[in-house]
Parts: sequence; C-alpha cells; structure tokens
Amino acid sequence: MPLLIDVRKLSLITDLVQDGTEQVADSLGSLAGVDAGVDVKSLSFVQPGDIPTEMGTGEIHSARIRLTEPPYGVFLMTFSTETAAEIARLMTGTAVDGEFTQLQESALQEMCNILTSGFIDGIANTLETTINMETPTVEADDASAIADAALSHVRRDSLTIVLDSLVDISESDVAFSLRIFLIPDPGSFVHLIDQLDRDVETGEPTSVGATDVEELDMDADVQVFDGDVPTDGGDDADTREE
Repeated sequence: MPLLIDVRKLSLITDLVQDGTEQVADSLGSLAGVDAGVDVKSLSFVQPGDIPTEMGTGEIHSARIRLTEPPYGVFLMTFSTETAAEIARLMTGTAVDGEFTQLQESALQEMCNILTSGFIDGIANTLETTINMETPTVEADDASAIADAALSHVRRDSLTIVLDSLVDISESDVAFSLRIFLIPDPGSFVHLIDQLDRDVETGEPTSVGATDVEELDMDADVQVFDGDVPTDGGDDADTREE
C-alpha cells in the first residue's frame, strides 16, 4: 500500500521551508556577521529525474550533503557562477578576476557551510529533533554531472522539494539567488510530516503525541494528492488510505 501525504498537511512543508530560510538569515548574522533577509520566491515538487532541467544550463556551482538521520536523503543547493563570485567578493572583499583564488574558494566553502547548516537546523528545530550533517561538498560542473553525483543513492520515486530563494544583504547592493533541492527518503519524510500538526491558537506547527501517529510502511512509495479537498468535515476530507 502506498504512503499518502494528507493534503491538509502539505502547508506544513511550506512552514518547514520557511523556518529553514529564517534560520539561514540568523546563521548569516551570527556566523558571518552579515545582516541579511532571505525570501522564498517559489516552492514546487518535482521528480528526481527532472532536477537537471530545474538547475538550468552551463556551469553551475553546488553544495550538497547527505542526511544520515531522518528525513535522510540529500540536500542540494545550486547557484550560478555569478552568484559564486558575489559570495566570494562579499566574504573576502576582493572581486573575482577570472579564476577563484584559494582564499575565495575557502570563503565560498564557508558560506556554503553556513547556508546548508542553517537551513537544515531550521527544519530540525521545527521537527523538534536534531539532524547531524557533514561539511557540504562544493563543486562546479554542468547540471547533469551534479545531479548524477548527488542522486547516486536516491530512490527514483522520491519526492523532491524545489525552493527558489533570494538572499538580500542589508546595507549593500549584494543579493544572490539560491535554488535548493531537498530530496528526503519518502517513507521517513512522510512519517515526520505525519507527526506534525498546527497549534489551534498560534497556527504554528507542533508535534503530536506518539500515540496519535499512524504507523507507516517505510518501504512504500509516496503519492501526493493535488485534487480538491472536501471541506465539510466528512470522512472524504482525509486523503490517507486506511
């Protein structure tokens, strides 16, 4: 039997993403001394096989980490060469002239550390858990090569969350675009989402009790419903198969 995401909880995925971007802004301030705002421009869902197309063409910079704890899977952040140069200039105070210097490459690596850890920490905080991670792998290549390296151990039926965001550095003319791909393990991710609910007073995501969480088959596939959801409170309002 396939795993089903309750359509009424899909907005919680948006909350997870928003919390991740807010933590990125906090991390930029505390770890890099950079006052910045991070805006979510769009959020969508694609199949892993569509990721190269989503990345675009030409040489692309990327930072990726493999998650060794729930929701498992891969976190992949991509950005243009122009954005990489902007980040290097921001961090070192020197413009990129042709090739990146060793100092600029180190600065780019450090910024990717901050951005990836901030995003994952924000998600973990909302899930009321911890997600340990290694230092991200930062590289420049074409989209297909980056996707092949990132998705080598990803299930092809995985649900990929695609996030377009804009990091706007305050009191400067620097603003750079990031595209983030979160490719969690289907069963683990649905299980985590199933444990979230909304506080009736604040509207914020909150965990439900363990006794209220339905047992899920972690080896099953993921399906997301995009049809209309009945609002009359009847039995059909829940899209989860019993």
